[in-house]
Amino acid sequence: MLGIGLAVAAWGGRSAYSTVRIGSAYVAKLTCSCLFVAGRTQQSCSGDYDAQAARLLSVQAGPSSVTVTALAGLLSARAEFEDGFGCHLVN
Repeated sequence: MLGIGLAVAAWGGRSAYSTVRIGSAYVAKLTCSCLFVAGRTQQSCSGDYDAQAARLLSVQAGPSSVTVTALAGLLSARAEFEDGFGCHLVN
């Protein structure tokens, strides 16, 4: 019975990890576009995504990129702005 419980926990953890990975990439791309394409402030951009999810993420904007980290730095996503092309994910 313990083996089944561990398998279920591993499967659930895998799903949660995937969700956080996708969410981090989404927030990186969304924030990059908001800052560098739309020209809004970081405070204004943070209102574009779910406030509860934002508490799990750390968003750091550079001169032309945005990096989002989650799970205490174990997972990160980065989006860069390219003039004429907009923002794109780099990892």
